[in-house]
Amino acid sequence: MIIRRHTNRYNFVADPKTGITFRWGETFKENPIMAPWPELADVSISNYCNNNCEYCYRNSSSEGKFIALKDFSFLLNQLTCPEYGAVFQIALGGGEPLLHPEFVDILRITREEFGMIPNYTTNGKFFNQDIIEATKKWCGAIAISYDPYRKDVSLDELRQTGIILKKENIKTNIHYVLSEKTIQHAIKILKGYYDEFFNIYNAIIFLTYKPTGRANYSDCIKGSNSLRSFLRLIEEPVSKVKTGFDACMVPLLMKHTDINRDFLDSCECGFFSVYVDEELNVKPCSFCTDNQYVFSLKETNFKDIWLKKFTYYRKKVANNCHEECNLSIECRGKCPYFEELFICKSL
Repeated sequence: MIIRRHTNRYNFVADPKTGITFRWGETFKENPIMAPWPELADVSISNYCNNNCEYCYRNSSSEGKFIALKDFSFLLNQLTCPEYGAVFQIALGGGEPLLHPEFVDILRITREEFGMIPNYTTNGKFFNQDIIEATKKWCGAIAISYDPYRKDVSLDELRQTGIILKKENIKTNIHYVLSEKTIQHAIKILKGYYDEFFNIYNAIIFLTYKPTGRANYSDCIKGSNSLRSFLRLIEEPVSKVKTGFDACMVPLLMKHTDINRDFLDSCECGFFSVYVDEELNVKPCSFCTDNQYVFSLKETNFKDIWLKKFTYYRKKVANNCHEECNLSIECRGKCPYFEELFICKSL
């Protein structure tokens, strides 16, 4: 069934089978400013993880908490609007989501009871047959986090996992955190050095390193020759593996590459997407470090948060870049939380 939402200045069509979405404003040439109801919700179902990755922005640990199933159902009910229907996609994360003791039920409830399309990101170590079958039945796609400096998963093991998932027809991406520490390795990926390990996957998505949680500022991407080399290779990669990028990298891509801007989506947090943690706290995005933009579903219903409470946030961050640049409207300005991500001007 095709999902449709139409208002005066916002139109949205989504196909649950393919995951393709199409959004336009009053005319096809116009982009709406925001959605009357989120298209995507990024949901943390736990802050539990036993990996202790040094860059974990959520500071997840074996002391982390799991969301209760009744709280998860309450959340999905809050994310369903009588007028606009349910949020289209639920991106499940953590912590390590596969370690949630009721993970299969979470996938089932999301798709069967609320009609939302779940996807999730995992470290890839905890698949079992029940999870694989549930993923095939209810998920749109999944992602596996990969860090070349993690010792617990080798490239050979990553490839073997990819072979299993591809055999099961599970669409899987690699999520790769791009930092000063990993950028030289990422350059080798774009040069095709590791195609034999990654070509089994749908694509590699490069995620911008953020200095929060256990992640420190020293590994933030700098305006360096390495970054210039990486950006040049994005335009003309040797690798045959498809690549993608998170919204935090879009300003750089717009200003310093010739990539067609029609294929770039700027930051949509708080405008078209939202984040909810395992404590039912609602934020514009998972990296929000400003408590004035954090609201609890235990105190306020989601409709009021989305349509009223986030108003100040939207006014504050919209086009907040004051550099002399003709792209500021398209890229939506700089990150409101991390000045370290604002490196367009340093290249």
